[in-house]
Amino acid sequence: MDKRVLLIVNPFSGKLQAKNELMRIVKTLCDADFSVSIHITRCRKDATRVTEERAKNFDTVIACGGDGTLNEVMTGVIRSGYTGEVGFLPAGTTNDLAATLKLPRNLVKAAELITYGAVRPVDYGSFNKNQFFAYIASFGAFTETSYNTDQKAKNVWGHLAYLAEGIGSVGTIRPYNLTVTCDGERVSGSFVFGAAANSLSIGGIVKLKPEEVDLTDGMHELLLVRTPEMPGDLSATIGSILAEDFDPEHVILLRGKRMEFHCREEVPWCLDGEFAGKCKTALIETLPERLRIIRP
Repeated sequence: MDKRVLLIVNPFSGKLQAKNELMRIVKTLCDADFSVSIHITRCRKDATRVTEERAKNFDTVIACGGDGTLNEVMTGVIRSGYTGEVGFLPAGTTNDLAATLKLPRNLVKAAELITYGAVRPVDYGSFNKNQFFAYIASFGAFTETSYNTDQKAKNVWGHLAYLAEGIGSVGTIRPYNLTVTCDGERVSGSFVFGAAANSLSIGGIVKLKPEEVDLTDGMHELLLVRTPEMPGDLSATIGSILAEDFDPEHVILLRGKRMEFHCREEVPWCLDGEFAGKCKTALIETLPERLRIIRP
């Protein structure tokens, strides 16, 4: 019996790869005796709505787009209680989670992988109980770049568009005085960036070592970048990040399954590259092995 597949496509992700490769993707799946139903997203959160409403009728749900599209599909999976397989065709600009999962960037090859890959559980993240993220929840420096950068510019220039937007926002980077508790360990201070992540890379720039990240350990990695106080602190912080050897005086790396953030002012948060709102208190929790993803 054919495997029933719901293919959810964001045609505007990345450099319009999904739109340009759609027929070859569908042919690859059909050649493997998959029965494919296609939904083209029309607006933000459309992928979540469709997944919630229709996923239970399919054996596999495939997200074709960027990190934001994957986030919407996976959010729909969580909210609907769907327990089937999830596939990802990475057509976005960054695709941090796809790199961690070792998924091909070529969409046709990624579709081929879905026809023979292994289904493995991965951890997921919840944000203030009612929002979810596949690989990162972040605040601070350059976080707004991901959701402020114009989609047309990203389609044409890729990472250069993020870089241009980020350079333009350097003068507006501001510190946040936070108290963060990670599985009972408390850290306080002034930070320009923070992230709870389950990925080997953040924004394609910050890298974590493979031995530091396990997608099924029931925990997220917590990265906090302290506000530079002296001119030399900035270069030391950048050097620590680029060397993937974090100096606790400048960059804090912890891991845990429950993280609480408290600030006297509202902090803007970003989930998988999409704006998630502002709040003074944030609770991040790991949902152990909640999703079943097709990967090599």
